[in-house]
Amino acid sequence: FIAYCKTNNIKFNNVLDIGAWVGTWSLAINEFCTKVIAFEPDKLHYECLVKNVPDNVETHQLAVGSENKKISLDDNTHTQAKRVIGEGDIPMTTIDSLKLSADLIKIDVEGYEMEVLKGADKTLETTQYIMIELNSNTERYGFTSLEVAKYLVNKGFDVLLEHWPDKVFIKK
Repeated sequence: FIAYCKTNNIKFNNVLDIGAWVGTWSLAINEFCTKVIAFEPDKLHYECLVKNVPDNVETHQLAVGSENKKISLDDNTHTQAKRVIGEGDIPMTTIDSLKLSADLIKIDVEGYEMEVLKGADKTLETTQYIMIELNSNTERYGFTSLEVAKYLVNKGFDVLLEHWPDKVFIKK
């Protein structure tokens, strides 16, 4: 996708990085946009994110999903992939409730992607690109990758690029 942006001279105003981990993708896309707004709920990953990104990347230690509530994450130390497992003390918000505009939304939330999309219903109306990780992790939350892709197609998006497990969608 970075090569696509370079080749096509793509520039974004606002980019949302949902599931920012330690900031690697925020850093990569930063040169193509005015502002990156990064969300990472895990405490340790968030501390690394803040240290790794420049000042023009806005960071939030928040989970993003389909409702405003408090959640907990698993304690997977083998892959560093953190998953929503229930109620807890970590704040979760929806993209729509933040009332942000976004040209591009990147979502990598270890299977929770459909919940993020459901909480972004209004925002998706004006979003041009969605970059999303789609693999078997979605099944642990009751969805398949195909269902997530169909959801985006029904919202007016087409697949632009695929490089497993990532897909980039563009507004028709």
